[in-house]
Amino acid sequence: MSPWALQVWLGFALCIIGIGMHRTGPAFSRHRFGAPVALLGLALMLVHTHEPPEPEAGLVLSMIDSLWVAPAVFGFALVLMGAPLYWKARPATLLAGWLLIAVAWYVAYPSIAGTSLTDFLPALTALPGAVLALAVFALCVRTAERMVPPEAETEPLTEKEQRYVESVLKRHLGGDSDES
Repeated sequence: MSPWALQVWLGFALCIIGIGMHRTGPAFSRHRFGAPVALLGLALMLVHTHEPPEPEAGLVLSMIDSLWVAPAVFGFALVLMGAPLYWKARPATLLAGWLLIAVAWYVAYPSIAGTSLTDFLPALTALPGAVLALAVFALCVRTAERMVPPEAETEPLTEKEQRYVESVLKRHLGGDSDES
């Protein structure tokens, strides 16, 4: 294996490791080295001094041809963050997201327009299968949620339980405590 092919596969492995590292831990406290490791892997895959051999060259070329995915993903994320939630919209975030999606379409259009109908039809045949899979998944989720009985309301705390919770909160939050 040539050093350039090794560089591409090492970059691919670092990308996967970085994504895995970023996904560990709770949502509010992600692993801080995950994103830099993934970006280092991406840089190792895309930046090289010599042309990598086949099949690595095909992998790198398809990644370069698919760079429109980055603004599309960021645009979708911004649209989701800017969408109205509890009647509160963020129009600037929403507009920025739609602009990024438009940029992604503008960048992707030349490669899509160059596709012939004979290349496009076999890819289109996968669409019913994907739609069917999503429909079955949604039906399974709906069925599972309906089968779970609703939980009964819990009884309110007694006076003793309220005092205990109050004392624990005061101790942990640094307030004045009755128990010392």
